[in-house]
Amino acid sequence: MLIEAGHGGSHSATPGTSPFRLAEKTVALQISLLLEQELEERGHWVVMTRRTDRTLSLLARARFANRLKADLFASVHANAAASAAVEGMEVYHFPGSREGRRAAVAVLAGLVSAFPRHRNRGVKEANFAVLRETTMLAILVETEFLTHPRQLEFLADPESQKALAEAIAHGIEALSARQRARGTSARSRRSSRSTARPRGARWQASHRSGRRVRPVTRRSP
Repeated sequence: MLIEAGHGGSHSATPGTSPFRLAEKTVALQISLLLEQELEERGHWVVMTRRTDRTLSLLARARFANRLKADLFASVHANAAASAAVEGMEVYHFPGSREGRRAAVAVLAGLVSAFPRHRNRGVKEANFAVLRETTMLAILVETEFLTHPRQLEFLADPESQKALAEAIAHGIEALSARQRARGTSARSRRSSRSTARPRGARWQASHRSGRRVRPVTRRSP
């Protein structure tokens, strides 16, 4: 899995300024590092796009994930709005991606379950570069709004950051479990079809002789 800490370096995005200043690139990295730890504890192999405050283009992030052939690309962000009253959590996927929507729903469910008092802004579609240019399952998580004074304090709190990482990891783990279950079910169906005992004298004769027997076409009277 590849965890992408949003922004970084000269790409600082809109910071939160009230009641204090907090850059999105900073909180995104802090949550992403905690998410890496949570996922590794659950047995996943995790790679980060960045571990420090460094500048990376959006295309470079997507190409890095594509070279690794990651199973999941999760981009972690903190939101911003023109109005200080806007708040809530949301998860994005690429437009029209059914698998992307399943992943976004799973991760948002983890967040909403962990933070029931926060506004659920839903699962949304967006043509973001990191969702468009990646070749694997990809989502972008907007944890909360830096421009909302109370949510800025929430995002700056180390315990909140850890809880956010745990909630995102829980959603990813739930998604992985469902994917494994679907894979097991599909293999079971294929196995059942391949081992099913054929019936009929004509098939048995064909099987013993090694010759293909043309099926009999029954005509209606």
